Amino acid sequence: MKRFCLTTLFLLFFLGAYAAEEKADPLREKAQQGDVEAQLKLGDEFFFGRNRPRNPTVAAYWFRQAAEQGSAAGLYNLGVCQEQGWGIGRSRASAYLSFEKAAQAGLPAARMRRAILLFRGVAPEKTDSGELPGVTASPVKAAELLRELIREGVAPARFELANLFFSEAGLRREHANEIRELLEKACEPAEADPAALLLLSDCYRDGIGGLIDLKCSADCLERAVGQGSPEGMARYAELLDYGLGRPIDRQRAFELSKQAAEAGSPRGQLRLGDYYLQGEFITHDPVAAVECFRKAAEQGYPPAFLKLGNAYSEGIGVEKDLERAFEEYGKAARAGDAAAQYRFGRCYLDGTGVAADPAGAVFWFRNAVGRGNLDAMRELGLCLLTGRGVKVNRPEGARLLQAAAAAGDAEARELLSRQ
Repeated sequence: MKRFCLTTLFLLFFLGAYAAEEKADPLREKAQQGDVEAQLKLGDEFFFGRNRPRNPTVAAYWFRQAAEQGSAAGLYNLGVCQEQGWGIGRSRASAYLSFEKAAQAGLPAARMRRAILLFRGVAPEKTDSGELPGVTASPVKAAELLRELIREGVAPARFELANLFFSEAGLRREHANEIRELLEKACEPAEADPAALLLLSDCYRDGIGGLIDLKCSADCLERAVGQGSPEGMARYAELLDYGLGRPIDRQRAFELSKQAAEAGSPRGQLRLGDYYLQGEFITHDPVAAVECFRKAAEQGYPPAFLKLGNAYSEGIGVEKDLERAFEEYGKAARAGDAAAQYRFGRCYLDGTGVAADPAGAVFWFRNAVGRGNLDAMRELGLCLLTGRGVKVNRPEGARLLQAAAAAGDAEARELLSRQ
C-alpha cells in the first residue's frame, strides 16, 4: 500500500510538473489563441530548431494557421514548405497558389518565388478534394516580374534572374551580357550570396557575357570559400589542382576537398574518394573511396553514380558486380552525364550486366556524342561503319571517326591509320 501511495504521489507530481511545463510556454498559448505573430514565431522555432526540437511538420502546421488568417508571411512560409516538401506533402501547384496570395499582399519574397515557378510552369495536380490548376510556363513574364523587383531594390532578384537565364543554353546565349551584369552587381557586397559568386565564377571561366578571365573566376571562388561555402571549397580545390587562375597547390586542394566533403558537398565527397583511390595525401583505401562516392550518390550527384559504376565494374572497394555497375551507369546516364552515357552504351553493346542490345547502345552513344564525348563519337562511328545496331552509313561513320581523331582520341587515330 505504501509503495502504491508513493507511486501515485510520484505520478501526480510528474503530471503536475508536465502541466506546469505546458503552461510555461506562453508563445504556444498565444499561437493557440490565434495570435498570428506568435504562430509565425512558433513555426520558425520548430522549423529551425530554436528553443525547441526541430519539427518541420509542426512548423508547417503553424505556418498554415497563420496563412489561413491571411498572413502574407504565413502564406509565403507555407508555400516554401509545399514547394520543397518540408513537413508537408510536396506540391508545386499548392506552393504557387500560396505564393500568389502572398504576392498579391505585396510580399517581395513571394513575388520572387512566384516568378521563379512561372518561368518553367507548374503542372496541374490531382488531390483528394479535386484538381489544382497548373500554370503555363512564361519565361518572358517571369523575367519581367523579376526585373520589376530589381527596380524596386530587391537585391536577391538579380541572382534569381541570372540563374534562370543561365539554366537554359538558348537563354544563356541570348542574355549573356545581362547575366554577367546582374551577377557582378549581386556580388558587389562584401558578404555576397555564395551562390551568386559561384555563378559569376562560371561566367568568367567560360567567357559568358565578356572575356574569359580565370583570375576573376578564382577570385569569386575564393570569396565563396571565405564565406564557408562547401561547393566553393570543392571548386576552388579543382582550380588549385590544375593551376587555373591560381598557382598549383595540391596540398591545399586536398585540404579544401576534405573540408568540403565533411561539410556535405557531393563534389567534395567525390574528390575525397579519388584521393583515397590514389593514396595521395591520405592512406590508400578503396573501401573508404566507395563510401565517399556512395554519400555523393545519395545526394543525387550524377558523377557519383558513374564512379560507383566503375567501382562495381572493376571490383574496386566492393565485390565485382556487373549488373550493379550497369544500374549505376544508367542512373548517371539518364541524368545527362556524357561519360556515363558512353559506359551505359558499352554495356548494351557488349552485353555486360545486361542482355546485348546494339540498338540501345547506339541510342546512348548518340546522346553522349551530343555532349561531346569522344569515346562515344568513336564507337558510334564504328557502329555506322559496320551496321551494328544501326543502318550502315559509311560517310557518317568515317566523319565521326575523323572528328574523334582530330579532337585527340588515340584509338580513333589508330583505327584511321589502318585504313
